[in-house]
Amino acid sequence: MTHKVAVIGAGLAGLSCSSYLRRAGCFVEVFEQERVIGGRVATARNGLVAFDSGAQYLTARSDKFRAYINELVSAGYAARWDPKTTSGDTKGVQLHTWYVGTPGMSSIVRPLAESIRVHTGKKVHTLSRTDKGWMVWFEDQTSVGPFAAVAVAIPAPAARLLLGRVEGMVEALSRVRMLPTWAVMVRLAERTLPDQDVYSDMSEVLRWIARNSSKPGRSATGGGETIVIHASPNWSRETEDAEPEAVAEEIWGEVTRQLGLPPVTPQLMTAHLWRHGLVEQSLGESFIYSTHHRLGTAGDWCLGRLAEHAYESGQGLGKAIVGSLT
Repeated sequence: MTHKVAVIGAGLAGLSCSSYLRRAGCFVEVFEQERVIGGRVATARNGLVAFDSGAQYLTARSDKFRAYINELVSAGYAARWDPKTTSGDTKGVQLHTWYVGTPGMSSIVRPLAESIRVHTGKKVHTLSRTDKGWMVWFEDQTSVGPFAAVAVAIPAPAARLLLGRVEGMVEALSRVRMLPTWAVMVRLAERTLPDQDVYSDMSEVLRWIARNSSKPGRSATGGGETIVIHASPNWSRETEDAEPEAVAEEIWGEVTRQLGLPPVTPQLMTAHLWRHGLVEQSLGESFIYSTHHRLGTAGDWCLGRLAEHAYESGQGLGKAIVGSLT
C-alpha cells in the first residue's frame, strides 16, 4: 500500500523532503500558505519585473548538495554568478562559488516539485490525529487526510505553533531564534549603481545591496537595472511594524547616501518583510522526528542559515519518515 504523507511548506526544506518521499514511493501532498513555491528561495514578481527578494545566492559545501547543484546547472536551472564585489574584481568576498537559479531563484526548487501535488494559498491552522492517521486543517475550517505521517517544513516559530501539543518538540523548537529582514526591490530606468555589483554591511541599516540584473539569466527590460537591498536584522527588528512604503523610502534614501548616488526616482520600489529571514541560533540537529507520532519538522534553522542546510534537513526528515513507515 502506498503511504500518504503531508508536507507543510513548499520551501527548499519541504520540497527536498517531498522529493525524497516521492522517490521512495510515497504519495505526497504539499500545502503552502503563499501563492508561490520556494519560501525564501522564491522569485518575487511585480508586473513583468522579477526580483530575488530572499536568498541571493547558494553555495555548495557538502557533497550531497554539490551534486544537486551540478544537476541544476546541467539542466539549465542554475548558473554560476561572479559579481563584481569590489571595483573591477569578481572575487573580493567570495570564499565559495556562488550559484543562482535561472532565470530566478525559484528555479532551484522546481525540479524537486515534479510529480508532487503542491497546493498553494493553503495556510495550515491545526494538525489532529485520528485512529486512521493525521488530519490537516486549514484556516477556512476545511480539512484533508488522513495521512500516515506529516512533515512540517516552515520557520521554527510557526512550526512551534503547529507542534505545540507534541511532547518534547516545543522545548527543542524554543531554542531556535530567527530574525526579521526587510527586503527592498528597486527598478531604475537607467544604470545608476557604481561599477560594483554587490555591497555588504554598508551601514547599521544596510546589510546587502545587489544589482539583481547582473545575475545570469536576468536583464532589466529596456535597459536600466534592478536592485535588491536587505536591511540589517537589528534595523529590521526595530521597524518590523512599519509600513512597507515608508521602509522602502528610508532604505533607498540610505542606499543613495552610502553610495553617493545622484537623486533618482525609481520606476518601481516595493518592500517585503521576511519575518523569519535569518537564523540567529540554530537547533543544532538535522531535523526532529517522532517515530511514535510519525510527525517531524525540518528547515535551514535546524543546522544553520544556508540553503544547503534546508536541503539536507529535508532529505534527512524524508529518510526518517520512510524508515518509520516501512
